Amino acid sequence: MTTDKKNSANDLVVVGSSAGGIGALSTLVSTLHKDFPAPVVLAQHLDPQRPSHLGSILGRRSTLPIVVVSEEAPTPLANGKIFVVPSNRHVRIIDGHVHLEADHGDRPKPSIDMLLSSAAQSYGERLVAVILTGSGSDGAVGAVDVKNAGGVVIIQNPRTAPYPSMPLSLPPTAVDHVVEMEQIGPLLYDILKGIDLPEQEKIEDPLRDLLAQVSGQTNIDFRNYKSSTILRRISRRMAVTHNATVRDYSEYLRTHAEEVQELVRAFLIKVTGFFRDPEAFEIIRETIIPVLVERGRENGRNLRIWSAGCATGEEAYSLALLAADYLGDEFHDWNVRVFATDLSADAITFARRGLYPENVLQELPGDYRNRFFERMDHGFQITKSLRQVVIFGQQDISRGVPFPRMDLVTCRNLLIYLRPELQQTVLDLFAYSLQQSQGYLFLGKAETARPTKATFELVNKKWKIYHCLSGPLHFPVYETQGGHGPAVNSWHESRRRPAIGAAIPNPIDLTQADHDTAHLRRINETILRYTTTAVVIIDRSYRILTINAAARRLLGVLDLAYDQDFLHTVRGVPYHEVRRAIDTAFHEHTTMNLSELELNHPSETSGHYVNLTIMIMTLESGGPELAVITAHDITEQVHMKKRLDAVQHEHEELVAELNTTNKRFSTMNKELQDANEELQAANEELMLTQEELQATNEEFEATNEELQATNEELETNNEELQATNEELQTTNEELGFRTAELQEISRQYRIEQLQLSVLLERFPHYVMVLNADNFTVHAVNPAYKDLLSNHEVRGLPVRDVFSGPDVDQLIQLLQGSAEDGQSIKSGPLLASIRDGETEKFVHTIVPIVDANSSHVNRLFIYSEKAE
Repeated sequence: MTTDKKNSANDLVVVGSSAGGIGALSTLVSTLHKDFPAPVVLAQHLDPQRPSHLGSILGRRSTLPIVVVSEEAPTPLANGKIFVVPSNRHVRIIDGHVHLEADHGDRPKPSIDMLLSSAAQSYGERLVAVILTGSGSDGAVGAVDVKNAGGVVIIQNPRTAPYPSMPLSLPPTAVDHVVEMEQIGPLLYDILKGIDLPEQEKIEDPLRDLLAQVSGQTNIDFRNYKSSTILRRISRRMAVTHNATVRDYSEYLRTHAEEVQELVRAFLIKVTGFFRDPEAFEIIRETIIPVLVERGRENGRNLRIWSAGCATGEEAYSLALLAADYLGDEFHDWNVRVFATDLSADAITFARRGLYPENVLQELPGDYRNRFFERMDHGFQITKSLRQVVIFGQQDISRGVPFPRMDLVTCRNLLIYLRPELQQTVLDLFAYSLQQSQGYLFLGKAETARPTKATFELVNKKWKIYHCLSGPLHFPVYETQGGHGPAVNSWHESRRRPAIGAAIPNPIDLTQADHDTAHLRRINETILRYTTTAVVIIDRSYRILTINAAARRLLGVLDLAYDQDFLHTVRGVPYHEVRRAIDTAFHEHTTMNLSELELNHPSETSGHYVNLTIMIMTLESGGPELAVITAHDITEQVHMKKRLDAVQHEHEELVAELNTTNKRFSTMNKELQDANEELQAANEELMLTQEELQATNEEFEATNEELQATNEELETNNEELQATNEELQTTNEELGFRTAELQEISRQYRIEQLQLSVLLERFPHYVMVLNADNFTVHAVNPAYKDLLSNHEVRGLPVRDVFSGPDVDQLIQLLQGSAEDGQSIKSGPLLASIRDGETEKFVHTIVPIVDANSSHVNRLFIYSEKAE
């Protein structure tokens, strides 16, 4: 198959801007390629009461044709054209047409949100949205819809934008590119142009290598994601970075570390919404939350929820809002925890703030915004009590350790990006989290994965809500991956690992010792690689005979390490202590245990602790003695022990301090009793004073209300002044463009006049220019002057220049040419022009038309002597 080849008939670019952005729009259209492969729909907030000249202004800067959308009928979109929306109407994109609509309340016109959302429904992944400079937050919700549909969102760099409010109102994780104004046009062309990729089987190996490279650099494994999704996003990045093949792009990633992060951002869709699919959340609120709360009352008032793939946090906070709303005043007496995880660090950082634009809160039910949000400068923030309930963390769902004892797990529209085998692995992780409480699983309605009936019971088919019946059929095995944190590998992982037994040499023609070594290594490839215990087998000279994958990861061995010295190969091992233990085990034929052995890796900031066990083994009688070294990672246990020791020491110090403090409190208690009697007397006096202060406070409140009303009036006046200022700036820019245009026309007119004069001066034949209104001479060339004996004839009527019997006929020809605007050639006409001499001339009369009035204002006469 061919991946996301850009079929220009299906692509669309929409541009949203606010008042004051004419300069930015002019720069954008001037940088668009002349062969731009998609239509561009442009909407800008302008004063609806004033006529807009935006179309004509942009037409002077654009290499593409400008189409101003009319209000009569839907306008069909066409490639390579810019469609400008009028200032007084809202607009939608429906079935490849631009539709204008009537007013919708107080929303700014045209609504950028409405334009982007409707275009996202029609074009999906083929849509590119551009958000330019402007005030307000119109466009934030529409941009989220574009990202949800798989489209691309580009914003002008807010740092250099004159009005950055609109770009800054977007959730940062909903933005694909932040670029300077001059770079947007070329970037659009690169994205739409795309890259043709060959059939999938022809690029399978390069693609696998590329994803392995990304996994190694980011510790995020995308190799189990759907190939079609991965290839589509890789194709876009290849076009932007100008790489023609997957191999070229893979090499580009090796030399450009920042591109790896851009590719990861392209792989992930990190946007969501509060109470997305309200009907589904209503079912959760009405049927699931009551059951969980009833169970929680019997379990110490605990409620544990896991939101996997939480993106920018709206879904996790929605679950916390449901719990807070249902529990009411009891909420603070409960131990409610919502664990929210996502692969994107940027998304987690944004979610922890809990600060969202006002437009994003439109789906909130009831009075949730007033009860659970606080008004801030740039939107609304979740109250502190609810933010403390939600615990955010970065996690790769295909590797992360599941949270135990969950009551509800949500994972909506994430599994659709995973291959079937990884989908089942993730579902088993959820079953492991829910098995103890027999909780509920809430998937997205777009999910195609189906949990097994042995572990989950379907509760709601439409919204994919399941009830956990038991734990997973296959228990997941957890291990540590190269010191990068916890990871999970199920039985699927062991099935997918390629066997490397073919790399072991054939034992033919080898010595007996080589036979034994090859045999051991085959055992490792067939047995030891299936265990999570780190195992290394060495001989008496510390030479590594075999080592499994778990040992390589735990001990920091980066290659096969066969036949290498164990003591020098393992990173950070205490050399003398381990060597002494190995020598003792060989010498005394005993098992040696090294507890809490610290491995100091140079790349790690803290120690890594393992337990080493060294056992002696012999393959057969008379054969060489070997040592089997097993290692267990106890880093977490050691750190926990150290923390417990520190806590215990601190506890002892606190107990001693509390005993001393208790004695002091006994003494102070008596003093407080005496002081209490004095305070009681003083309290009576304060009550009298309080009544007086209350009266004064009421007066202050009345004054405050008056000041608040005055402040509101000032804010209203300020907003009106700001709007007027933006309108004046827009008008000033339009006048500037018009002035430049008039200056250009005047300059061209002077050039044409000069060229005409030069032409007349240099033309070797008889040429005369007449005024078409009264047939007076406007100009003659030197040849004609010489013919007229250099008499000054400018301003004279033709009858004063020519005389003779055919002058009337010449006048009639001049009148006819001036009236119908057609060129006329006369026959031979007699004319007396030089001291009474009479000659015959053939005159060619050419009318000159004024470009502005379409009126003949000059007559050009070319005269030849007749033979």
